[in-house]
Amino acid sequence: MSKTLYSVYRYIVLGLFLIINIWLFLLSIFSTSRLTSDASEHTYYTGDHAWLHIIILVVLIAAVFYLVRNNIFTRINSYLSNNEKTFIRIRNICLIIIGISGAAWVLLTQSNAGADQYYVLDAARGLRNGDYSAFRYNGYIAKYTNQIGLLFIEYIIGFIVGDYNYLFWQLLNVVMIVFTYKMFSDILGILKLPRIASLSTIILGILFFPWTLYSVFIYGNIAGLFFATSAFKYTMLFIDSLKEFNSFKISYIVISAVSMMLSVMVKNNYLIFMIALIIYTVAEALRHRNIQIILVTCAVIAGFAIQAVVPKLVIEKISGCNLGSGASSWTWIAMGLHPSDGNVYADGWYSGRIAAFYENNDYDTKKEAEVSKAEIKGYIDTYKNNHKAFTSFLSKKVASQWNNPEFQCFWITNVRSSDIEKSPVISDILSLKGSSTFIAFLNIMQSIILFGSMLYAVNTLIEGTFAGAAVLPLTFIGGFIFHLFWEGKCQYTLPYFMLLLPLSIIGFYSMAKKLSSVTKKHLYKCGVFAVILLFIAIIFNRFIILNQDNKSYRQYREYTIEQQKL
Repeated sequence: MSKTLYSVYRYIVLGLFLIINIWLFLLSIFSTSRLTSDASEHTYYTGDHAWLHIIILVVLIAAVFYLVRNNIFTRINSYLSNNEKTFIRIRNICLIIIGISGAAWVLLTQSNAGADQYYVLDAARGLRNGDYSAFRYNGYIAKYTNQIGLLFIEYIIGFIVGDYNYLFWQLLNVVMIVFTYKMFSDILGILKLPRIASLSTIILGILFFPWTLYSVFIYGNIAGLFFATSAFKYTMLFIDSLKEFNSFKISYIVISAVSMMLSVMVKNNYLIFMIALIIYTVAEALRHRNIQIILVTCAVIAGFAIQAVVPKLVIEKISGCNLGSGASSWTWIAMGLHPSDGNVYADGWYSGRIAAFYENNDYDTKKEAEVSKAEIKGYIDTYKNNHKAFTSFLSKKVASQWNNPEFQCFWITNVRSSDIEKSPVISDILSLKGSSTFIAFLNIMQSIILFGSMLYAVNTLIEGTFAGAAVLPLTFIGGFIFHLFWEGKCQYTLPYFMLLLPLSIIGFYSMAKKLSSVTKKHLYKCGVFAVILLFIAIIFNRFIILNQDNKSYRQYREYTIEQQKL
């Protein structure tokens, strides 16, 4: 029964992951979503050069084939395996490059926190200094109780670093970004991939740099992924220790549970990562037929319960305010289902009208929930009765969140004030014209990453290898489904996309292994898959591809560049 249950789970996870990957890969090569550089967050859906993406991928495959057939990969990996100090030195150099890039971006832009980032820091200052206005019934924290965990951490650390210390938090982000990449590398090591694969993950992180530029964003995104990756790593180490030594280290369980607790605490959306980890541990218990793995599940749930109760109790005790439920989650689902106004935001993105439901209903969560549910019902009825409207909404929402190569990494700096006069170099990079070159590069990198993760899904489905990495695609699926109906934004989806980096390297490694001993059977399978992909692309291009904004984006671009010159 355990074998059957695990087999069903494996096919469902990998099947869904492959379908989503094909969707996003085809989107990436046929079209590109482009965000305005101002605060309006309007998305333009433009065409792309599919043949350019395909040619680059063919050249990349040919390069891998050449390196494999000439044993260059084998010789490099053999050298790295026999010279651990050299491997560590090269890995650390790559990590230092990421660290220097992130720190340089922080120091050269010195972006101030704005909107929700600022409000949480301001509430932490108020809590330390006896200003409890943010915690009263109409205050920011009373409305957004999901911010309590992040507030609690900023409150404690603020006693040492002070108030509004943006540089400290941003540089701390840089440190966590560096160690997140290190843990990606470590995870591939746990999966017994060669050292060249571990290095390649970090190199891919250098090339695909949006996460590094997110170092200026003080909103729990960076910390959440750092702690979630730590939880994944130590869970995998725990399972590995049971498999190899038939004994477990309690420290792995503790680190995994505490890391997951902190991840959810700093950002509630990382609850998806936690749910994925729980499902993963149950599945691994079935796969290895070892009930001890469930100890991680229990510890993670206990950690979640602690973070859900303790910070709130402490803050209520200090402020003397009773923090209720705050704004209803139904409001964010209503926001995630509403079509674009046509002027501001994309389909399913933030709506000020819907966000005001809480205030408009006298700060009553139950009343607000009823209004939001009625709003949701209206959208669902519209989409049920008009399939074309639903297809248009779904296509635009997915494209706006997942098919923007920069994932708002330039936008988050553009819309924030700074206390310094930025240098001409930085100003040029942030300008619409200057950022276009970087976005074009990221557009290609995005396709390469998606292609590699698609290879991972296909290979793992057929061969059944690298099952230990299943927590990553499982989390990605959760994030993709969640953001189909929750408030949309590129900055929300980027953490899930980052999980594709190690999976993409696994996919290319699997391809390299096949190329080392390619046979007619392998070529036949590739041909079949290519025909299936071409057939899907034809259908996809007919119904899903969005490229109707070429003219309007060109006009916006010309106007904006002219204004920036003036």
